Amino acid sequence: MKFTHLLIISLVLAGSSAHALQIPKSNVGLNDVIGVVEKPFQYDRSGRPQIENVRADFFQRSTLAEKKKEYRAEGEMFLQAASSVEPLKFRFDYFRPTRQEVVCDGKTLWVYLPENRQVIQSDVAEFFDPIRNSGSRGINFLQGLGRISKDFAILFNNPMNDTYGNYILELTPLRSSATIRKLYITVSRESLLDAKGTRPQTNMPQARPPESHLFAILSTTVVDHDGNSTTMEFSNIRINGMMSDMLFNFMPPADAQVVRPPVGR
Repeated sequence: MKFTHLLIISLVLAGSSAHALQIPKSNVGLNDVIGVVEKPFQYDRSGRPQIENVRADFFQRSTLAEKKKEYRAEGEMFLQAASSVEPLKFRFDYFRPTRQEVVCDGKTLWVYLPENRQVIQSDVAEFFDPIRNSGSRGINFLQGLGRISKDFAILFNNPMNDTYGNYILELTPLRSSATIRKLYITVSRESLLDAKGTRPQTNMPQARPPESHLFAILSTTVVDHDGNSTTMEFSNIRINGMMSDMLFNFMPPADAQVVRPPVGR
């Protein structure tokens, strides 16, 4: 897939879609929306976040600005959130249109392309180390979801709401980034109402099970300096379930060529 490397750079997380309902307006400020994203990923006294892991299905849209062409893909994602001492770990299994595997154990990143019989293997310890990399989370925003307000300048998008009443944030890295020009995060209105304790009484079913509302991100879009973009949306979200570390280990198949990009690229 032509956008494999853009995915690795952005690694954008998202959430499930919401029902199109007529929802009354509520008094919500920018700090309220930022807080509902950050707080579940901030460390408690034990050094662990409230959300320890996430499993979900994903749908990805990648657009190459020069060709004005959109590429679509879907699959399943496994995410083990970073703690104060442990790095972020993740796995993206692509099912359609072609099979791929993107796996990271916090130190090494593997991208397996079965059609090409190739594995791209990269050392990412510098970017995912929770101690050494505490000052540059804008490069790897998933590792720093608990502190996006320190790594990005954040404003409401214009418009600030999508058609479902969810909130859209526009983020600009505070430190120069070669890969991210803008980051957009759509934040669940339901998660915000739950956090504020102001959910209106209704007989309508909730868009997501109550426990998954802790993960407030519905979709993310990364735009690079050339105007290329990658959007990811997630559904069937499950948090804090049983998740084995074996998911984040990868052994290159015997028939696959292992390619190691030059350091610094």
